[in-house]
Amino acid sequence: MMDYKSIVFREFTQESFRRIKRYRQEDADRIAAKRLEQQTIHAGNNDKNHCTNKPSNDRHTDHKPVPNKELAVGRTLPRLLQNKFPVELIGKPIEEIDSYYRAEYIFVVINRNNTIFRFSATSACFIFSPFNCFRRLAIRILTHSLFSTFVMITILSNCVFMTLKNAPEATEYVFTVIYSLEALTKCIARGFILQKYTFLRDPWNWLDFIVITLAYITFFVNLGKVAVLRTFRVLRALKTVAVIPGLKTIVNALVQSFISLRDVSVLSSFILSIFALIGLQLYMGALRQKCVPTYESFLNSSKFSSVEFNRSYEFYVKEMHIETYWYQKNKIYVLCGNATGSVKCPYGYVCWKDRGMNPDFGYTSFDNYGWAMLSCFRLMTQDYWESLYLLVLSASGRYHFLYFLAIIFFGSFYLINLILAIVSMSYLGQQTLVEAENEERERRKIQDDIELENEEVQKVLEAQASLHAENSLVYEDAN
Repeated sequence: MMDYKSIVFREFTQESFRRIKRYRQEDADRIAAKRLEQQTIHAGNNDKNHCTNKPSNDRHTDHKPVPNKELAVGRTLPRLLQNKFPVELIGKPIEEIDSYYRAEYIFVVINRNNTIFRFSATSACFIFSPFNCFRRLAIRILTHSLFSTFVMITILSNCVFMTLKNAPEATEYVFTVIYSLEALTKCIARGFILQKYTFLRDPWNWLDFIVITLAYITFFVNLGKVAVLRTFRVLRALKTVAVIPGLKTIVNALVQSFISLRDVSVLSSFILSIFALIGLQLYMGALRQKCVPTYESFLNSSKFSSVEFNRSYEFYVKEMHIETYWYQKNKIYVLCGNATGSVKCPYGYVCWKDRGMNPDFGYTSFDNYGWAMLSCFRLMTQDYWESLYLLVLSASGRYHFLYFLAIIFFGSFYLINLILAIVSMSYLGQQTLVEAENEERERRKIQDDIELENEEVQKVLEAQASLHAENSLVYEDAN
């Protein structure tokens, strides 16, 4: 358990800045001395091992310091420190309270809710120093509890106006100005991007930056057909994730689950590639096979008997690319095949390949690797897969059901459930961490309460001892 008695709350001043420089110099000197010591020990061990021909068993263990989780950004100040924290320092820059950051140009701000904020002690945007009155005002606004509430109300109001069919155009300017002032306040208080704890060092602030940039682009640039960028205004609703801590935790857990899916994504891509290559070899051009009139039927057709044209076979082949010659059933061109078990053409027709476009407006095919991958992905997700199944069986034969049996089993039943299992395990792991953190917080709270009670009891005992001593002196004087 960390000893909070050594923590002192002091306002961040020029002396604090000089103290950070002194700590940095001390750390640099200590690291240099440690390196020199290690080099000396290493050289001595080499000489000793060279003489004894035995490897050295001496190992230097370096325990690196870690930041205190109880004093992390966004956490509430521990109860033991809340009693020590001066009220006059609320919302003001104070010196770093975690010894891990003592040699970094960082200062801390604690608001009325005892929430911990950290800021870079360098000049924000090369203009506003930590002692600048405008920056201190921006910090006080940013750390105030009503600031997040105001931003949340603004976002929800913007979402309501976006649902209106004929919303006033002035509302877009009003909300854009509010979001711009919010970003400007953060930039003045934190800085832009170069140092730690600056505006764009927080990934959620990138969403604000993109939303504001797109808003100004749509306002001042004549986009013409690119005005579809206005639809990106709906991204403003995602700003609620950055404001509500619970939503941010859930989204972070979801991102962690995506990281855990790295290996299974590689496996899924590999299996899809294998099935796509198999489908490419088996069904390339198969879904473009149509029933066309035979050469004899074409010559004997009464429709063309009185027409003067070249009836050569080359002309016949050229004419068979015209859709009017293809066999239809219920106004649908029949998909055929020449393999065993495939759909056969009626009398007077023959099945030819490479006629017309593929089904579903050309989106369903195995004609190249890309379309084959898309078709396999469709089968794996079971997105109207039975239509593709029947099309392939009509063109290639009923025995090709084995291909679909394999891809449905390995892709849909195995890979999809494997992905769901990994996502569930990731959520379970995050939930376990949250529960452990809550238990640790409760345990720390109980310990803090016990220490507070012990301090009060100690004070009472000291007061009683002092009173008893005074009474003893009075009694002795009286005698």
